[in-house]
Amino acid sequence: MNQKTIFSVIVLLALVIGIVAFGQYSPQMSEDPAPNEATVSLENDQAVRQVVMDFGRQLQQVSLLASTDDRKAAMDAAYAQYVAPELLAEWYPEGADALGRYTSSPWPDSIDIVEVRQTGPNFVVEGNVLEVAQSDEGVVPAAVYPVTLSLEERDGTWMIVKMEKGAYSPLPQQQSLVGFWECLPHKDTEGPQTMECAFGIALDQSDGHMAVDTSLMSTYPVDYAVGTKVRISGIVTPVNQLSSIQKYDIDGIIRATMIEEI
Repeated sequence: MNQKTIFSVIVLLALVIGIVAFGQYSPQMSEDPAPNEATVSLENDQAVRQVVMDFGRQLQQVSLLASTDDRKAAMDAAYAQYVAPELLAEWYPEGADALGRYTSSPWPDSIDIVEVRQTGPNFVVEGNVLEVAQSDEGVVPAAVYPVTLSLEERDGTWMIVKMEKGAYSPLPQQQSLVGFWECLPHKDTEGPQTMECAFGIALDQSDGHMAVDTSLMSTYPVDYAVGTKVRISGIVTPVNQLSSIQKYDIDGIIRATMIEEI
């Protein structure tokens, strides 16, 4: 399997969400932040993210359709480092209630994080499980479903203690869109606005906006000036197939394989 392709797929939704939810990683500053609070929060945030990303890479190791004994053995080997024992116990008898692999293809490749938020001493992670499949072009995105994970610190280690997953959505095929290069508009226009520019296109002949992910492209496209008319070919995912946590006012995201000025 082509390693470059696998890497692109792994960062696919992470970059998607970097476009869709740009700025989520930057904590909002309160008027009177405690001197050490931000540092502790950042350390925990990074630790929680790492646990979820590492756990996501293990999902393909567990067949949910295996026998109970085989499923339990696979979960113990792949998940015990990340998932609390009581949650694993719930997953052993009924694979449908767990995260893992149903078929040989497509298979779960990663969990791409949308948002991390602290709720008391615990953390909640909103993300998307990306499934991929082998094609004539290599490993390609095949499906996605949202997932919410709750993590609790136990003996200095963050463990997943609760999981909820949303509807499974196959990804659509290659499409071509025409629009005008832009900085995506924010959904929340009230209060202070961050200054980052998350690239997207204002769709031609409509009021819609589409986020643009370039992780599937071998080279980064030209830095087009805002307002440049472009044609983009790629894989389109509607916004209702992404996590409900969105920072920008978009109709979806296109994972570009080609961008050209017209």
